[in-house]
Amino acid sequence: MFRTNSLIITLLLSVVSTVTGQSISGQWQGIVWQTNGSDTFSYDLRLQQQGQAVSGQATSSSKDGKTSATFIISGRWAEGQLQLQEVEQLSPQSPLWCLKFITARLSKDQRIIDGDWKATGCQPGFMRMTKVGGSYEEELPFSYPGRWTGYLSQSDRDYGFYYELNLTENGRGSSHIVSEGAGGEATHELRWEETEKGIQFWEDGIAERTDPDWKWCMKNGQLLQSREDGTYQLSGDWSGYLEHKTPATGACAPGTVFLTKPVMTQVVQEYVDSHADAYHETSGRTVKVDRILQVRSDKIRIKVWDNGIVDGDILTLFLNGQQILHEYRVNKRKWSIPVDVLQGENLLILHADDLGDIPPNTVAVSIDDGVKEQVIVLSSNLRESGAILIQPFKVN
Repeated sequence: MFRTNSLIITLLLSVVSTVTGQSISGQWQGIVWQTNGSDTFSYDLRLQQQGQAVSGQATSSSKDGKTSATFIISGRWAEGQLQLQEVEQLSPQSPLWCLKFITARLSKDQRIIDGDWKATGCQPGFMRMTKVGGSYEEELPFSYPGRWTGYLSQSDRDYGFYYELNLTENGRGSSHIVSEGAGGEATHELRWEETEKGIQFWEDGIAERTDPDWKWCMKNGQLLQSREDGTYQLSGDWSGYLEHKTPATGACAPGTVFLTKPVMTQVVQEYVDSHADAYHETSGRTVKVDRILQVRSDKIRIKVWDNGIVDGDILTLFLNGQQILHEYRVNKRKWSIPVDVLQGENLLILHADDLGDIPPNTVAVSIDDGVKEQVIVLSSNLRESGAILIQPFKVN
């Protein structure tokens, strides 16, 4: 954010835990961006704390690493707020960048800080930082209620279905199915109950459909719960019968179901909430994280394509709030985008610009880190946007 052109490049922040006595001294890393700006910048902060006084040095860099600046910072924790000021620019000597004043908030587990900044001559902006290393991120308790996403197969079809379950606490819920062949999509009402090793579910009726003439199977099945690679999984066989029929008069060919839900920690949930709130303010849509993927490199390729019927879906992709693909009409060809990811959390959002002939906007997305390519099907509509959380590989 040079004074001459008001571009965002730097900011500063910190966190204090004088209430608990835990020192905030150490290294913090994250991102900073500007209101209505399209660029995101990395930020590295090294802090020392003495009582309520905080001091240190910060370095901010552009995404390509070609521009950076280093600052002396000073601040204090008072009355529930962390206030910080960039005092002096150490390097480069020219051009001069804006010296920002930050008002920051601290997460409950004291691992994340975020807040607003302002500076004379610059458009204001936002920041978010995570403490580097050293602490255990407590997982949120597991529960079956929530959104499970994945796919459904049927033994008499050579194509699959996008499938999701939305389970509520009262043993009710809904399922949503999107056909890669005929039929479009439909939402079913359902009942479910917990079993010794998973859940049993029964679809009772259809709440919404795109093709009024298509007859859907009313499905039921037992799904086993497991866990692998940062996700909870539900998988098993299903059977069913055509609506307005019975199992005797209209049995459907059976199939299988595979669904996942990400394992969330308090730190991750707060990170997602922060980015989702910013996205919601500009788009009016909510964010649903369908998968958490770990990568072994900070240089990855994101690929998108239509793995079903090419029906005119148009999408925009956002990575950490920055647009990396704009109004792209997906087809069978994989469109590849090389990007750099941060050492902490990275949020990839699929924004549907046009739902095509067969809503919703359902596309295949792969994350390739040069060692492994991981594929997931994301679904977005005009109310909700599917998302993937990308993390550095962790050895548990």
